[in-house]
Amino acid sequence: MKNQKRNTKSVILSILSSALIFTGAVGCSNNAASDSNASAASTPNEKIKLEFYYGLGGKLGETMQKIVQDFNSSNEKYEVVPIVQGDYSETLQALQASLAAGKPPALAINAYPEFMKLAKSDALLPLDERINQPEYKKDDVLLLAQGKYNDAMLGVPAYVSTQMMYYRKDIFDKYKIDYNALTSFEQLADAAKLIKEKEGINGWSIMWYTEHMIDYARSAGGDIVSEDGKTVTIDSEEWVYAWDSIRKYIHEDKIMDTVYGGNGWEWWYKTIDNVMKGKSAGYTGSSGDGGDLDFTKVATGMQKGFNGQPPRPVAISVMFNLFKASSKEQQEGAWEFVKFFSEAEKTAYWAVQTGYIPIRDSAVNTEIYQNKLKENPYFSVPLEQAKTNGIAPFVDPTGGKIYAEIELAKDKVLIENVPAAEALKVAKEKAQKELDKALKQ
Repeated sequence: MKNQKRNTKSVILSILSSALIFTGAVGCSNNAASDSNASAASTPNEKIKLEFYYGLGGKLGETMQKIVQDFNSSNEKYEVVPIVQGDYSETLQALQASLAAGKPPALAINAYPEFMKLAKSDALLPLDERINQPEYKKDDVLLLAQGKYNDAMLGVPAYVSTQMMYYRKDIFDKYKIDYNALTSFEQLADAAKLIKEKEGINGWSIMWYTEHMIDYARSAGGDIVSEDGKTVTIDSEEWVYAWDSIRKYIHEDKIMDTVYGGNGWEWWYKTIDNVMKGKSAGYTGSSGDGGDLDFTKVATGMQKGFNGQPPRPVAISVMFNLFKASSKEQQEGAWEFVKFFSEAEKTAYWAVQTGYIPIRDSAVNTEIYQNKLKENPYFSVPLEQAKTNGIAPFVDPTGGKIYAEIELAKDKVLIENVPAAEALKVAKEKAQKELDKALKQ
């Protein structure tokens, strides 16, 4: 997911200047001392404060701040207080610390892997009763089922993400490369080789992102576990083929690159900057990059398959989560914000500003969305990919431990130039042990 990326120090400073952040000890809510929460301190003349954890930077952070401000000015009871983290993983760490202290925020946004870890920990508030309320209009919401865990709805979509391909129109046109005519990632690599030879720049940039590497493997015909769910298959021929192809393009052929390290999503934005500055001809990114890109220079393309296989990119919901340990008034206030954010006009505004896919089918028919399509036809490509090629994310029965091993293997291949077969064999063995433990429970 993008999705959410840039060093967030400047965003944090701007938010701190416009929102009331409590320091030190925080008192109890007005309802009852036994039902207190660190984010619920208020007096009869004050709004109820709702701490909101998320790891969004750049245009994403600015847009979220604007929607929060709109919510705060539109009601007399609640005030959302953003607590900005560096990225999704830092958000999870902050949440785990707050949960351990018995003082969770009212609300958080989590990417799917982080959501699954929290779901397994039994910290999340079931939302079945709330989403079944007629005013939520659940039948209009995309990928709602992804918030289900053990027959309970523990999350609802905030926005939908799928991983896209962005390329410099001027460079591709210069060498008469029609991106849409390319039938595979191997053909894209041939184009990258030509660009490197002619322009002396990277022909393509591989994002240092586990979700992308999983997409590549699945688009080569691979899967994470066997059909019966008992065997981890990340060392299969399909995985090795896709991952070692990427490794060779970067480290041996030197026609591609990957940027890694830095604070928060710094590596992500450096990748984008390299493309915008002409240091690379394109990159694999997120639908949520749309708000940060200059579409007079770049175009959006769908993912490509490997080794004759069709593309199988994940279409994934980034979740709103509420918490069992929060007070009742915190839970009610958080849900009011979720409903506000989820309105057709609001999710369309979010999509137009950020590039993410709106969560409601009805958002596509709003004036703001239709006007954006007229301005930028590429805006429809992520939604088209999600609906035509998108597949569901892997539901990790170990609560994220299989995913963690894939992430470690990704670093070995992309950064350390370890052959994919070697890195994935080690990852598979460790992941299989975790899966075996989970299946016995």
